[in-house]
Amino acid sequence: MQGIIKVLKDGYGFIKVEEGNGDVFFHANNLVNCEYDELEEGMTLSFEMGEGRNGKEQAVNVELMEEAGEEEEAQQEA
Repeated sequence: MQGIIKVLKDGYGFIKVEEGNGDVFFHANNLVNCEYDELEEGMTLSFEMGEGRNGKEQAVNVELMEEAGEEEEAQQEA
């Protein structure tokens, strides 16, 4: 799944899901290949749905998607 960071708070945030209604909670502990400090509202994330410690559904395996410009720069550097 993919979505855009809607809100960031102290170590957690909410993702506006591209397909569907509503927002999904995510915690910094569920980030993969990036740090919470790198995130900004409006960035695109990929994620899977899973169960949190409290038994509620939340985003897990959350990864920052490369922006088109970043992807082109990486290809040019190679």
